[in-house]
Amino acid sequence: MRIALTALMLALAVSASFSVPKAQAQEYGVQNQTPATTGSCTFKKTEISASTSNLSTTSTSFTNLGDGGSISFTQKKTGCVAGTFFGNAGNTTANDNVHLQILIDGTACTPLTGGYVFANSGLDLSSHSVAFFCGLVGGGSHTIQVQWAAGVGGEAEMFQHSLEVNHS
Repeated sequence: MRIALTALMLALAVSASFSVPKAQAQEYGVQNQTPATTGSCTFKKTEISASTSNLSTTSTSFTNLGDGGSISFTQKKTGCVAGTFFGNAGNTTANDNVHLQILIDGTACTPLTGGYVFANSGLDLSSHSVAFFCGLVGGGSHTIQVQWAAGVGGEAEMFQHSLEVNHS
């Protein structure tokens, strides 16, 4: 499922550190908004992909997370790309974990590079989330792809996950 949201909804739902520009707040009838005083990114669009599928892997090499694990979008000009990923995840093998990376057009976004541990071993498949920043990205078509791997080859599992991408 993909849903396009306005920057207003992003500012209200994602974080208090994002504020709605005064002109846009007036346009949407939002009151008592504090103008942003720090930061250099403006997000105008948000894309969301979600899945309730039960997924598993024993691969120690990164593989694409299937259902709900990617979003393609187009931005008109150079701007920031960032987002969040949420998933219920764990590894059924003791002392193993779930590694995660998020790519934009094949390049890892920070801080999700290399051996980033997203979840540890545990049958409870607890909830985890992480924010990522892909930096300034040129205009055109782009794809965000979540990849995952089992740390040492035990069975990594994930279900009820969502990917949110914010861009200009």
